[in-house]
Amino acid sequence: MPSIPQPLTIRQWSAGALCVIACASAQAQSTDSVQVYGLIDAMARRATNAPTSGATNLADGAYTGSRFGVRGREDLGGGMTAYFSLEQGIDPSTGSLQQSTASNGLGQSAAPNGRAFGRESLVGLSTPWGTVSLGRQYTEAHLMSGRFQPQANPSEAALSVLSGHHVARQDNMLRYAHKWGAFGISANVVARETNGKAHGLSLSYNAAPVELVAYAQDMDTNAAGADTRKIRGLGGNVAVNKALKVYLGMMTRSQDVSLQKNQVLTGGLNYNVTDLLIWTIGYTDDHQKNVNAGHRKLVFTGLDYFLSKRTDAYIVVDNNRITGSYPVPSFMGGRGAQTGLGVGLRHRF
Repeated sequence: MPSIPQPLTIRQWSAGALCVIACASAQAQSTDSVQVYGLIDAMARRATNAPTSGATNLADGAYTGSRFGVRGREDLGGGMTAYFSLEQGIDPSTGSLQQSTASNGLGQSAAPNGRAFGRESLVGLSTPWGTVSLGRQYTEAHLMSGRFQPQANPSEAALSVLSGHHVARQDNMLRYAHKWGAFGISANVVARETNGKAHGLSLSYNAAPVELVAYAQDMDTNAAGADTRKIRGLGGNVAVNKALKVYLGMMTRSQDVSLQKNQVLTGGLNYNVTDLLIWTIGYTDDHQKNVNAGHRKLVFTGLDYFLSKRTDAYIVVDNNRITGSYPVPSFMGGRGAQTGLGVGLRHRF
């Protein structure tokens, strides 16, 4: 004769309920995370026509700035996720903080000694209707122009042109971004406070093998709004095959008051010689008009070999040539040309 099931006692029912709640809670938290991470990229570089500080130096890496960060996310349910990012820049040669700003303006507050979390400091909310983030963040121009340069916006000043015009990050930023399939839009506004107001807009299209971007960014040169710098950019990249990707883009800079105008053309390629070896070529021509008219022409090439998934070593050769009255960059000792040779080691953790 089969046994008749006995009713659960209050203690048994409570224990079962607690088990169900605990299991559900564990499942919900499985999508939550906090991650500590970093990247150290150090390069030794020797150059001709260098400043009096020396022709040989050891500094932050050629392509990527060294960093230490913490980021996390929490699943709120209903397709919503809260997240944060705190990332500081570090000079590996001295251990000092990066992202210093001499004075207020262009969307940044003065920070002459660097910032504790100068690379990024934000909190955000991702929803089915878009993502909203608040804090110190990358500009639209920096994010988008990185997609039409073979090594994005390089960390080493001798390899970078566009970053000097568009500013990489701004304080007090509110950003909204959303994607519809291959199409994306992002817009931001920067509160005036002490750094000058700013705003930006970018559009993107990404469907293999083609990626296209366009952006506009306006920023006051100081809190009083005495002048406004305007950046416009357009470009993209094409994956020709599994080994070769080609990049091409342009940027213009103008201002409401100043007569200075710049037109920058850039292009290059990344080629996977093997699964572990990448060859890069980049070329940029910055034509400055009306004020200190002239050109800065940059060409560089490099080989990057991956020792493992997290560690790589590279060598890069660059040449900068200044013509006309174009301002002499701080990494050069005088007008004319400079050739540099850099050897670096990069490790991610």
